[in-house]
This record gives sequence, structure tokens and C-alpha cells, in this order.
Amino acid sequence: MPIESPPNEMRRAHSIAIIGLGPKGFYCLERLLAEFNARPLRRPLHIHIFNRNANFGASPIYDPEQPEYILVNISVGSIDLWTAENPPIVAGRGPDFLSWYQEKLRPREPLTGEEYLSRADVGRYLLEGFHCLRNHLPHNVTLSCHVGEAIDIRPEGLSYQLEFVAESGHTEQILVDKILLATGHSRLTPGIEENHNQAFARHHSKAAFIPFVYPVVETMGQIPGGSRVAMRGVGLTFIDAALELTEGREGYFERVADRALLYHASGKEPQSIIPYSRTGLPMAPKAYDLPQLARPLTFFTRDALFELSSHASDGKLDLESLWPLFELEMEFQYYRVTMADSDERKQLEACGNDAEAMRRVIDSYLRAHTDTERFDYRPVLDPVGKRRFASGAQFALFVERYMEQEIARARQGHSGSGIKAAIDIWYEVRKTLGSVLQFGGLNPESHKRLIEYYYPRLKRIAFGPPIINIEKLLALSKAGILDFSVARNPRVSTNEANGCFELWCDEIPGTSAQAEILIDARYPSVNIRRDATPLYRNLYRRGMVRAYENWRPADSFAYYPGAIDMTEGTHFIIDGAGTVNDDIAVIGIPTEGNLVGNLTLDRDSYSSIWAAEVMKQLRGRELAARRTNRVS
Repeated sequence: MPIESPPNEMRRAHSIAIIGLGPKGFYCLERLLAEFNARPLRRPLHIHIFNRNANFGASPIYDPEQPEYILVNISVGSIDLWTAENPPIVAGRGPDFLSWYQEKLRPREPLTGEEYLSRADVGRYLLEGFHCLRNHLPHNVTLSCHVGEAIDIRPEGLSYQLEFVAESGHTEQILVDKILLATGHSRLTPGIEENHNQAFARHHSKAAFIPFVYPVVETMGQIPGGSRVAMRGVGLTFIDAALELTEGREGYFERVADRALLYHASGKEPQSIIPYSRTGLPMAPKAYDLPQLARPLTFFTRDALFELSSHASDGKLDLESLWPLFELEMEFQYYRVTMADSDERKQLEACGNDAEAMRRVIDSYLRAHTDTERFDYRPVLDPVGKRRFASGAQFALFVERYMEQEIARARQGHSGSGIKAAIDIWYEVRKTLGSVLQFGGLNPESHKRLIEYYYPRLKRIAFGPPIINIEKLLALSKAGILDFSVARNPRVSTNEANGCFELWCDEIPGTSAQAEILIDARYPSVNIRRDATPLYRNLYRRGMVRAYENWRPADSFAYYPGAIDMTEGTHFIIDGAGTVNDDIAVIGIPTEGNLVGNLTLDRDSYSSIWAAEVMKQLRGRELAARRTNRVS
């Protein structure tokens, strides 16, 4: 029986907008094309992609034009855009990064997959992945790429008017049916302190306040050589900025006889770079043998967590009941390494998840090996402890010794350092914890303590850079360019008379420093209520989105981690009145704090869920339109 020609409304193409095409947006686009190719709609599909720059597929973190010494924070063997899924990828399975790199760049020695290469190279791989998809669009699918910023979304009938400002400054209105918010990192409305620093810099010609490091080449290029630069934050963003101000200015590092790096200055660097943070300590580098595949957990398992949850009066877990399971995991990993290939290790591993049996084996081992240190993770979490420092120089020396210690541990790796193997089990624990944390799985107090206390501390010791980057920081400190003397939680003030910023470290009497330039070398946290981008500001102001809250009905106590509110599983946004909007979904950074682990290249199951759900809804619209047409 022939199919009747549909009326004009039926022939109009469906339209979908993806706002932001970094890796998360790319995965969703790939799954959408696969779904359409496997089960086509009756009507054509037009996809609008919006990105702030022309590097579709690569977020600003993976800008292919950035310097080669800015490295990825994961070993390259784990990077793969083309993980096999059903329905099949429209372009066919492409190469993982390792294969792509060896084919394109032909290194002298084959890569092992344990290397940490430049983010620019990863960006080029991501760009090629996008172009491969674009060249293999299914029949009846078209694609438009828009460079600029989406600034507003307004309902219009069953569709949405999306307002967009192009690179040229021209404003466009584009009608779409479905929207995916994959916007990545955002920026926040300045607070009192930032506004004060900006105003101070405007009124003093030699002073400058830089609220964000990226794009690192352009931003750091504003800083004159010979200046004094204070940087808030001693994490990964700080490392990028510090290297741009040194290696990026023709300084270079040399490997010397004792395996250490020596920095040779060019004379174009700042006079001093003064980092500071809560702890004043750099991140611990990654173990050289960090496994690419997840290690199995013994105690901190989903079954164990769900068992605890079943006994909670309100179904919400308490962090105090979970933490001992994490401690058991760390202890198990520590003694597996410490016991090496001994019979005691076999006994330890035979204990399974019997904590009492494990402790008996450990106690017996320690009695027989009196020179073995008992496991204690607390000095790793807080290396300073109760130490007091007589001077800033003494603290700076402590930081250098700390970096040397952590470099040595990272070189020993999981196979040689029990403490490194123990702490790094947080990689696996965090993933399991994330599965129960989301959508109120923890009580509000525990949620707050995890996000605001434990996560920053564990991030510093478990998610650090490759060894080479901490070696570089150590070399810069020994060269007198990095100054850690006031790094530990200083007060920052402005000196009107001298036209500079001052840092005072109350923990170390008489320790202070001055800087003409102050930089916030941190990525902004997620906070939908303070988001400064026009898109989220407009959506929040009109009540189209709201902040997620973890609340306890018994006393109405609530914790707001900053994430956008959404439905579980499908990630549809929820408006200010609590109504679900199943036309607009959100993925990635805007969900951080409710979901965790968004700062990765990993592909999770959501891209498949979203693509299948969108196709199901559009198919439903077609069916409803056909029924209406028959009735009329």
C-alpha cells in the first residue's frame, strides 16, 4: 500500500540544537546520528551546533593552537572517541588516540599508552573526529555549525526561539524543537572581593587583576617581564599559567645528572610568581603506572552502599557510615603492595571483604616485620599537620621537600609505593560513590562535607598532573622564580600607597609579599544562581531553570551544590515551579555537584539515553501529527 504524501507541516524538518560541542556534546551528536541512521524519522532532521569557537569537537581545554608543553591530565592510552556502541557509528569505528597519534605523527618509538602528551594533539584528534562525523551524515540529516554564543532560549508554541550572537556581532533567531545544553565551563558573576580587585587595578596603572587564566597564551601575554605576579590556586590551571610565563617565554628545562630538572631563564619571565591557596601545596603527581582500567573494589562496592542505604531511615546515606569502607579499601591496597609477593599477601587477598580477617593478617604481618610502617593516610591528606614554620623561607623549603617526596612516590608507582596505591583507589571509589551521591543519595550535611571538604583535598593528592609538571615546578622554585613563602592561606589586601597587592600569611609570623599583578588561577566552580553567561542568566531570571537542592523534609535543611536541577536519567531541566521540560536536557559541567566526574574525556551512558529519548519524542510527534491529519 503506497504511503500518502504528508502535508506541508509533516514535511518540515525536525530541528535539534546542541549548545556547546566539546567532547560531551560530540558523544551526544554521534549517538543522535547513529539513532537516526538505524531508525530514520519520516521527516528530515536538521541539527544546529553552537560553539564559542570554530574548534567543534574540542572544548577550549583542548585548543589545538595551545603550546605543546601544556599537557593532558590523563594517560593517552585511555583516550578513545569511538567506543563501540549500538546502534553502529555512522562513520564506522574510528581510531583511538594512540593509533591516530602513531599514524599521524609517527613518533620514533611506539607509544605505550602511559604517556601524557600535549592537549593540542588531543584537540587535533577531537577535531578530526568531528569532521569524520560531519562527512558521514545519514540521508535526510543536515547540519549547521554556528560560531558565537547562544544567549537566550524562549518558548514559541511547541518549539523554541534560540537567540544567538555570531562572531561578527550579528544577532540571529533560530527556531528549534529540542535542545541539549552541553555548555562546559562557565563564568560567575563577580563577588565583592573580585569587584574590589578590579576597581583597584583600574585606579593604579602598574596593577592588574586577571580573573581567569584562559586562553593562557593571550592572557599571560599581558604580563610584563620583571613584574611580581601572585596567583590564587596551585592546581592544574596554575601550572598552565606558570609554564606559559616561563617555558612560554623561551626559558627551558634541562635534565641533569641526578634525574632532576634545571631551569634556564630567558630573562623575559616575571621577577617572581607567588602562588597561594588554602594549603599552599602543589598537587601530588600521578603514579607513572596508573592503571588504565579500573581496579576492582573489595569493600566500597555498590552492593555495600545499597545495603547501608536500605537501613537509613530516610534512604539517604551518611558520610560517616561510608568513610570506613574507603579506609578499608586504602588499607587493603597499601598492604598488597607492602607485602609484595609474600605468603601474607596471598592470605590478605584470600580474606575477600571480611574486614576482621584482613586485620588479623595485617596485625600478624606487622608483628613479624617491625620495620614496616602501619598504614596512615592522614599525613598524605594534610602533610603540614601541626608543624609550625619560623619563616616564609622555611615553609618554601618544606614545599620543595614535599614536591621531591611526591615525585619519588610517583616514580615508584603503584607497584612500589603502598601509600600511592592506597590513595589512588579514590579513582574507583569516587565513581562508585557518585552513583549513590546523585539526586540526594547522601544526606545534605554529608553532601556538603564531601563536596566542600573531602573532594578538594582528595583532588590535590589523587588527580594531580604527570610527574614532569611537578618536576618543572620544583625546578622553578629552586631557580627562585616560584616563591612559596606566603603560599599557605594568606590574607590578600590592596596597598593604595604602593599601588600593589599584598599577601600576609598569619600562620607564619612576619611573612608577607607584594605583587603588581593578581591572577585567579582557578577554574570557576559551578553555581547556576551566580552564572554570568547571558544564556543561563536569562534562563534563571525567567524561571526556566533552577538550582538543584538536596534537602531533608524532616527539618527543611537543604544544601545547594551549584548544579542545575534536572530529572534523573534523562537530565531534562526543571523550572522554578518544579515542572519538567522534556524538550531541553543538560549534560556535563552544569550538572557538577549533583553528578560528579564531569571533567573527563570519558564517555558514559548518557549520550545514548539522550539520543534515544529525543528520537522517541520526535517519532511521537510525527505519529500525533498523522493522527490529527487523518481526523481532519
